[in-house]
Amino acid sequence: MVDLTPRDIDIDQRTANILIVDDEELTLNSLRMILERYFTVFTTLDPTEVALIIENNDIDLLISDEMMPGMRGCELVEKIHNEHPDITKIILSGNSDKKDIVRAVNKGHIFSFLFKPVDASQLIQVINQGLEHKKMKEKIKLQNLVLERTNETLIQDVLKKSSKINEMEKFYEIGKFSASIVHNLNSPLQTLITGYQLLEDEINKNSDIQPQIKTIMQLIDESFIKMEEMIRSITLTAKDANLVKNIPVSLNDVIITLVDKFTFKLKYSDKINFYTDLDGSLPNILGIRVHFDQIFSNLIKNAIDAVSDSEERSISIKSFSKNDRICTIIEDTGCGISEKYINKIFETGFTTKEFGKGSGLGLMITKQMVNSYKGEISVMSELGKGSSFLICFPK
Repeated sequence: MVDLTPRDIDIDQRTANILIVDDEELTLNSLRMILERYFTVFTTLDPTEVALIIENNDIDLLISDEMMPGMRGCELVEKIHNEHPDITKIILSGNSDKKDIVRAVNKGHIFSFLFKPVDASQLIQVINQGLEHKKMKEKIKLQNLVLERTNETLIQDVLKKSSKINEMEKFYEIGKFSASIVHNLNSPLQTLITGYQLLEDEINKNSDIQPQIKTIMQLIDESFIKMEEMIRSITLTAKDANLVKNIPVSLNDVIITLVDKFTFKLKYSDKINFYTDLDGSLPNILGIRVHFDQIFSNLIKNAIDAVSDSEERSISIKSFSKNDRICTIIEDTGCGISEKYINKIFETGFTTKEFGKGSGLGLMITKQMVNSYKGEISVMSELGKGSSFLICFPK
């Protein structure tokens, strides 16, 4: 045997764990004496103990005798490879033919096959090479893992950006569509306003007009004003957002006005009970009134549609302050939303209403408007029992 110095062993390999399996105790002890100067060495005379030793220790390299009673070395390394493919395996044999070598290489995936008596320097060299090979495989495995994760991250980023681009395209198309609607609405709206003014003059001339008709005319008048505000807001926003001025808006006033309007509108159809619990100390929000009209009008319309076929037709609206937020809850006793749809209701074009009764834009636009004020909107619903929308804005 040749004496070796620490310079023959890589520094980062001296703590490698090596397991030696040989049924000859003299050979086992001889190999241990050589290797334990540089590595942490485990030994066993019984190949059936190998699995347990590996299970309890982080073994880097396995050295096994080929000819052992009960189990050959090539059979052992084949079994070990199936369960621990990362362990480097070396076979030692004093009497083996080419078939044994081929079998060990093919099935056991051994790194090297050495013949006894083995030279100590040769053994150390092969061990160094085997451990270096193991390290390279681990580095490659780690790099592949990093690449996979990086690739997954890139894919997610691409999907997010693609989704944003798609949303931008959708809103661009919606914007063009909205501009077209505004252009087309102006002409008939002007005709309606002119006709309304003529009708109002005739009514004012007749002192016997019932108060109810005057109430209807007042409601129509308010609706015209809001339509004009909405069209003006859309037009100015499309041209220059800076032209649209923010003013203090009372959410309670918005809600009360809308409830009065819908209550009157539903007076001659199916009756729906509105309940309000509004916090009188609720501070105003700086914004554009028509935006909040649109937000709460969309939500109340949805609630009305939801309770239309319910035995109990009620809608409750509550406003309150919580910490630094101004919040409202709109609850209905309607049909509710299926769990499989709950996460889709704010998506562009999504609707569960039958054809002709919904475009799938109402809740999407509502969410975008709420978000534009740095607010949040969420929904809780139970199929067949109703839904609850929570809207919160920062103070």
